[in-house]
Amino acid sequence: MPDNNDHYNKQQPQQGDARATLPPGWRLELKLGPDAAGEFGGVAEVWEGQTMRCRLVLTLCGQDRAAAVARVNARVEEWVADWLARPHSGDSDFAQLE
Repeated sequence: MPDNNDHYNKQQPQQGDARATLPPGWRLELKLGPDAAGEFGGVAEVWEGQTMRCRLVLTLCGQDRAAAVARVNARVEEWVADWLARPHSGDSDFAQLE
């Protein structure tokens, strides 16, 4: 009997696919695989050095792997450009509640 989570087992790290154009020190870790219907989805993590800046949950990326990867790369590049355009000063960690 097939495992209902088989499609998750197919999502392996695909560093060779992740070719987004990112600034120095940034990287994309992409796990992408097809679901039972052949539709690609997965998770993309965007890292600046050792700090993960964003985790994107990817759904309905199409049935062509190359097109899905190109779509993810464009989305990641847009997210990083937007993130870099915003000011990032001060402490943005959770504060103690009083």
